[in-house]
Formats: sequence, structure tokens, C-alpha cells
Amino acid sequence: MVQWQGIDFTVDGREPATAEEYYRIGLHCWNGTRQREAAPFFLATAAGAGHEAAVELLGHIDYVQGRYASAVPRLRRSTGSPRAAYYLGTLHQQGCPPAGLAQSFDEAARWYRAAAELGEPEAMLALGDLYLERLLPPTRSPAEHALEHFLAAAARNHPYGQYRAAEIYRTLYQDVERAAALYRACADNPLTPRHALGSLMTLQSQAQLREAAAARTAGLLRQRRESVDPARDRGDFF
Repeated sequence: MVQWQGIDFTVDGREPATAEEYYRIGLHCWNGTRQREAAPFFLATAAGAGHEAAVELLGHIDYVQGRYASAVPRLRRSTGSPRAAYYLGTLHQQGCPPAGLAQSFDEAARWYRAAAELGEPEAMLALGDLYLERLLPPTRSPAEHALEHFLAAAARNHPYGQYRAAEIYRTLYQDVERAAALYRACADNPLTPRHALGSLMTLQSQAQLREAAAARTAGLLRQRRESVDPARDRGDFF
């Protein structure tokens, strides 16, 4: 058995013997509610033996706990991790003196693109925002770039991607039907309530859907009136 602060840890009743077994203990500790502080101890042993997932998880733990100086080298080693690439993008975007990183939107975009290529929707959203804020050089309009990235996140069922794409269609392109389809997807998405902006997105999406429905109803009524009594044949309104 292996002891950490007087607590015994085993694998199937025996002492862990491989990097994978140390990693599994560390992962179990991190995902649980008890002995979470023990996770880095076991993960560091696994990482020291070259276990890539342990390195990536240690980078994640360092990042979320604000230990950026130790997080960055671990995140850089995790070349196949969308989460690691996204974190590096955020640190370059904000600048991180403790890790020796100057603010660089170009470098942030490079890491965000790497994360997006690996399927990370948060990186897609970050790229869209950088273009909307005109912090990256565009080859098309900033709105086109942003919409491309928001739609990519929406395609991965990310509720905020659905909402942001709907907003662009409604406000910048006046495309009511496409906006409504994305508002509906956001309102119906089971992930929306779990998002930090879930309540806002739900209320706004539902309000826009009601407005779109009212506009469609009004349009149908106008068409009906025109078919029954065309304006050109009336002498009152033109």
C-alpha cells in the first residue's frame, strides 16, 4: 500500500506498481469529494514515469487552482489535449506574468485554433469573440469570422454557441428564420440550464421566439388581407 498523510491507498488490495495505476488513483481522488488534495501526489508519480494523461491532468489542476507557473510547462507537454490548448490560449490572451507570458492575441489565437481543431467548443467561442472585438486581422468581415466559429460551437451542441450565432443572425444579418432555429436549439438544449448564463439565454431565446412567431402571424394576416382586398383596389390605405 501507499500512504498519503496517514491514509492507505491500494489497487485491488495491493500497492500500485505502474504509472497507470498511480494515475488511476490520482484521477479517482480528483474526481471524488474526499482526499482531493491527494491527487497531485499520485499524478506526479505517474507523470514522472511519462504518463501523458497524468501530465495533462496535473496541468489542469494547476490551472484551475491558479498555479500558472507550473501549469504552463505541463499544458505545453499535453499536445493532443484540447483542454490544455484552450487554457494556453486564455493565458496568452490575458497575459500571465507568473508564467512569463506576455499578452499576445496572435499567440492566443494560435492555441485556440489548435484546441478548436481538436473539437473544443470554448476555443471556437473565444476565436469568434476575438474577431468580433477586432483583435485579430480579418480576411472577411469580423461578423463573418465570428459567425463561422459560433456556428462551429453550435454544431457541437454548445448552448452559448447556439445563442451567439442566433444573435448575429438576428442583429447583423436580419435573418429571422435562421436566428429562430438557433434560439429554439438553445432553449431546448438540456445543457443550457447548466451554463453560467443559462437562465439569461433561456429567457432571451424564448422572448425572441415569441417575437418571431408574432411577426410571422402578422405577416400571414397581411397576406390574407391583401389576397382578399388588395391595397391597389382600395382607396383608403396604400
